[in-house]
Amino acid sequence: MKRRILTALAAVCFILGVLILVLTDWYTGKFNTSFAGLLFTLMTPVKGVGGGFWQDLCAAILPKVIPAAVVYLLLLGWFRGHIAYEAVKKHAAFLEKTERIRTLTGKLLVALGFLTLAAALVFCWVKLNVSDYLRTRNAQTRIYEEQYVDPNTVAVTAPAEKPNVIWLVLESMETTYASREEGGIQDANYMPNLTRLAKENISFSNTEKLGGLHTTNNTNWTMAALFAGTSGLPFGFPVDQNSMNKYTEFAPDIAAMGDILKRDGYVNEFLCGSDAAYGGRALYFRDHGAYEIYDLFRARENGDIPKDYYVFWGFEDRHLFRIAKQELTRLYEAGEPFNLTMLTVDAHHLGGYTCEECGNEYPERTANVIACTDRQVGEFIEWCQAQPFYGNTVIVITGDHPRMDTFLTEGVDYQDRTIYNCFLNARKAPEGGTENRTAVMMDLYPTMLGAMGYTIEGNRLGLGTDLFSGEKTLAEEMGYEELNEEVSKYSEYFVTHFAR
Repeated sequence: MKRRILTALAAVCFILGVLILVLTDWYTGKFNTSFAGLLFTLMTPVKGVGGGFWQDLCAAILPKVIPAAVVYLLLLGWFRGHIAYEAVKKHAAFLEKTERIRTLTGKLLVALGFLTLAAALVFCWVKLNVSDYLRTRNAQTRIYEEQYVDPNTVAVTAPAEKPNVIWLVLESMETTYASREEGGIQDANYMPNLTRLAKENISFSNTEKLGGLHTTNNTNWTMAALFAGTSGLPFGFPVDQNSMNKYTEFAPDIAAMGDILKRDGYVNEFLCGSDAAYGGRALYFRDHGAYEIYDLFRARENGDIPKDYYVFWGFEDRHLFRIAKQELTRLYEAGEPFNLTMLTVDAHHLGGYTCEECGNEYPERTANVIACTDRQVGEFIEWCQAQPFYGNTVIVITGDHPRMDTFLTEGVDYQDRTIYNCFLNARKAPEGGTENRTAVMMDLYPTMLGAMGYTIEGNRLGLGTDLFSGEKTLAEEMGYEELNEEVSKYSEYFVTHFAR
């Protein structure tokens, strides 16, 4: 009995070890995300995840894991089980001679099963840099006690004439997609419209060419970026709170951008082409600004797409922009100041989604997806500029985080991959210039309000600084690396004040 249990346990360990090895190798080869981002994904319910992800995962994993498992189990059955015995029991002399070899080989196969799992765990630990994650999470930071500005304790004053605001969040839109001449790393410029908009309007850059915002830990996936950009905080919640949609409240003690706009009479809406509940997005926006949620299910209910429509993560950006035009017209005609936050999805990993409107001018699929997004954004902005609401509307275009896979960005240092940003119709000019700035996603919160003409006492909210004010950001004062280190650490203050 013990022999059988040990054999079965070895088989389980071998298969699990191979699975971990292949998964880790695939993940680190395809994705460029932090261990914290991986934990968030693992702790978030799979409902709402794009179907293409699972297809890519199965295609990469199964052809390697299944053959290895089959070969190992056959060998284990031959040398460890009764298969070999039944085959040679009629030949006692042969059985006696081979028994010692069979027994030794069987023991080695059992040992191989346990060693495979041990090696896989070490490989995973090293490749995912778990040690650094544990080191920072076990270290304490005082950045919130020393630097956090509570929006409830400073004056945040709306302008006399309240402008509408559209925040267009572009999935995985980083400035490396531009040509080298423009500030990117590509031979061709995959984002000509976004490049032109940045030149013609206001865009904050880390260089003297097209550049953007740096990404810190705990702001480098979509929900974390949306949270950071509207609260001035990193997504530093404990791991068990990563699945925020299972809670009834989302950080009730913070004052986010939606809270301020709601206080000042704005109608808030969040529009996306997937399940808005994924990652706690719907809960966050409803709790902080009473946003109206327009997602995949709302589009089906309204008849904007067929009842059973589902591609990639829900519906493509071509439908998103069409629905956005309808919603903007409706919001404008309602007569109240509005805030429409909209999130694209076609550029999502892995590789992006090729819709009917995508061209085929580049050999790489991802390049065509980015060019398609760029084209649709250009057309959408032209449409907005022709509408009666445009004169009193600030448009903010940003990415959410750098690509999470390595398409178009392989070999580029993560710190050199900045998030695109552009401000159209801003109500004031930047006092400190727009070039050679070091800013992060958390700076977007006061900066968007500043672009709308809000007056902010001290020019800071959360850990963010209004880039229009000329004040130095925390990343400029502390240095990006130190800021990144501090927001990666555990904070009792954060847990007590924001995560309850």
